[in-house]
Amino acid sequence: MSSLSFDNVFPAESGQLSEAVTHHASEAPRLPAHWNHCLPALIAEKRTASDASSWALSAPRRILDAVFAVVALVAFLPLMAFAALLVRFGSAGPVFFRQRRMGRNGKEFTLYKFRSMSASGSSDNGSCITVTGDTRITPVGALLRRYKLDELPQFWNVLRGDMCLVGPRPKLPHHEALHMDCRPGITGAATLAFRNEEDFLSEIPEEQLEVFYEMFVKPTKARLDLEYMRTATFAGDLKILWRTATSCLFSVDDALSISAATVAQFEAAQAVRRIRSTQPAPQRKAPRPSPPEMQHEMDFPRSSASPTTIA
Repeated sequence: MSSLSFDNVFPAESGQLSEAVTHHASEAPRLPAHWNHCLPALIAEKRTASDASSWALSAPRRILDAVFAVVALVAFLPLMAFAALLVRFGSAGPVFFRQRRMGRNGKEFTLYKFRSMSASGSSDNGSCITVTGDTRITPVGALLRRYKLDELPQFWNVLRGDMCLVGPRPKLPHHEALHMDCRPGITGAATLAFRNEEDFLSEIPEEQLEVFYEMFVKPTKARLDLEYMRTATFAGDLKILWRTATSCLFSVDDALSISAATVAQFEAAQAVRRIRSTQPAPQRKAPRPSPPEMQHEMDFPRSSASPTTIA
């Protein structure tokens, strides 16, 4: 009997697409050295392996995740079939998007989503960051992303044991991701906090988008993920699931404060950078001799080769 695999259910051609992210692996931006003084305090925190809570690593949690995944796959099967048809006939390309992600303890797995971008995956500015109005997003994809329906196939990842319902979002293997003691999740604290990420990222100038994301968005997400893993509880997971459901169904946004604070940090850093760039560089002054040096100079005998007067 073949092992449980997504490829045994869906054909191979249903997802060899990378949504304009993987080919940018070698093009990650480097932060300018003169921006180091502007970094928020949370970046200074060293991203080390977290001590995950007992609930995050417990067997009952894994059982509940698997049961919920089965129920969700059965309940959402008609909706998923309809979404697959929309994606298939809405634009050229495969129905499913597949990508390698980093899972628990650094183990890689294949993540599944409904394709929401064009098959070409090329953007006007060459950025791998998605913002509102991105030309790569298809009309059907915009609808799916608005209600997070493109994430429904990830219940299969939960059933397989690659992911859980609540946890940090899985990172790309080539990115500097924080070490996860627990499985990555479909939703989580950082996911809710940055639910409108594409909207407020569209307010950042294109030439500064990559630096802004590296300096402010990623560290903030990492801190939220670390805090969740250390304090995860059953009641907390239920609360996150409820908030996720209500935000998707009724567009309830309760995380604008974090997004606004992140943008405010960036604007403050920009202001400091502009001020420093306008200030003239201080001129270096020659060091004044110390008293012993002065005394030594006074006691030093004069040269006997001084000019003489010829009579």
